[in-house]
Amino acid sequence: MIATGLFILAATAAAPARTAFAHGVEIRQPATGRIVAVLSDVLIASRVSGDVVVWGGSVTFTPDGFVDGNLSVFGGRVTAPAGRPIPVSGLVSTPGTLLRIYLDEMHRAPWQETNPALLSRALRLIALSGWLAVSLALLFCFATPFSRAAASADGDWTRTLLAGALGVLTLLLATVAALALLPGSVSVPIAILLGALAVSAKIFGMGALFLLLGQKIVKSVAPAKRPAALAAGLGVLGTISLVPFLGPIVWSAASVAAVGIAFLSRFGTPRYRVVLG
Repeated sequence: MIATGLFILAATAAAPARTAFAHGVEIRQPATGRIVAVLSDVLIASRVSGDVVVWGGSVTFTPDGFVDGNLSVFGGRVTAPAGRPIPVSGLVSTPGTLLRIYLDEMHRAPWQETNPALLSRALRLIALSGWLAVSLALLFCFATPFSRAAASADGDWTRTLLAGALGVLTLLLATVAALALLPGSVSVPIAILLGALAVSAKIFGMGALFLLLGQKIVKSVAPAKRPAALAAGLGVLGTISLVPFLGPIVWSAASVAAVGIAFLSRFGTPRYRVVLG
């Protein structure tokens, strides 16, 4: 519904000079209007007389590249010509790049000479530790919604996966529609809100999924056993995620299921029945 409503605004919104989805963009001739790229890297080698919005990609400038409007990059990096500032006359917004910068710093000495596979596993273990800490904190603060969401997912995994896939697709389409059709002052906040919703759904849903798997392992749904169950569930799923080839597939499927759990359970809110008569 969100994506449909945004696409309807196409009749009244100015179309971008170029829109790209999942393939690279090279601007080698002067362009007028907004450039929108989703899951794409952008090379700017000429003048862009408008805004440039990139979601899930990076932007690289050549010495001849320049943006007259604003530059917004979500989840990527901006590379300016050597020895020069970023050639943008408007505002430069790069939310989501702190994690990338942090990981880049972790690749520096003394780890530069280590086995890349071992480094990858070490970073994965650090990330799993973060998942455990966040999930336990959420369990402590929202124990009942977590357990309610976990119980709602048990027994119908096909429905959960379908809901998760549709939820991710809807959020992605809504983001693309907002960035492509709405003014920058409106589209950027909407994109940030949709991104925050997606992240929140995954974090909450993954915690509920860890709890559900762990409860089956410890064979108990008692409140006192929930922290141990959550840790056990994360331990099993995290161990599988470290397996080459299979691990990323399983973790991706779990992420989709997590979004489905969050949306289907409405983040663990209770469902009230209305009795008439």
